[in-house]
Amino acid sequence: MSHKFLAGAGLLVLAGWGVSGLAVAGSDIKQVDLTLRILVDGPPPCSVKGSAVEFGNVVINRIDGTNYQQDAKYTLNCGNKVSDDLRMQLKGNTAVINGETVLSTDIAGLGVRIENAADNSLFAVGENNWTPFNVNTQPQLKAVPVKQSGVQLTPLGV
Repeated sequence: MSHKFLAGAGLLVLAGWGVSGLAVAGSDIKQVDLTLRILVDGPPPCSVKGSAVEFGNVVINRIDGTNYQQDAKYTLNCGNKVSDDLRMQLKGNTAVINGETVLSTDIAGLGVRIENAADNSLFAVGENNWTPFNVNTQPQLKAVPVKQSGVQLTPLGV
């Protein structure tokens, strides 16, 4: 599982600005088209520590999307931030289980749902999903095992 944080990066495109010279008596007015492209990109403003979650011994028949829920504790070090308003991206191998994109596991039909601890809503996972947050109130996350409806799970090593 990897995390990326981004702040203050963006692309500003100003195109087709007309720049006119001053009109002086007896001179021609000249117009110049100007295209200006600016890309501002810097190092990630934060690093992440401690993002592992241990579920311990899990009884397959008790996996229901609520049982075995654990805090997904992590620590941010944001020494390079230029703003308190940041974005978080949670990346990893994913699977769609019961209509939700969750982190996949080595067991077919079993995944890990990442939730916002505040309201137990699904936390977006994947390349194109960014979650805005303030560094002073960073998201508290929970992880919970989920299984695909109608799938009989087979334990590892059996």
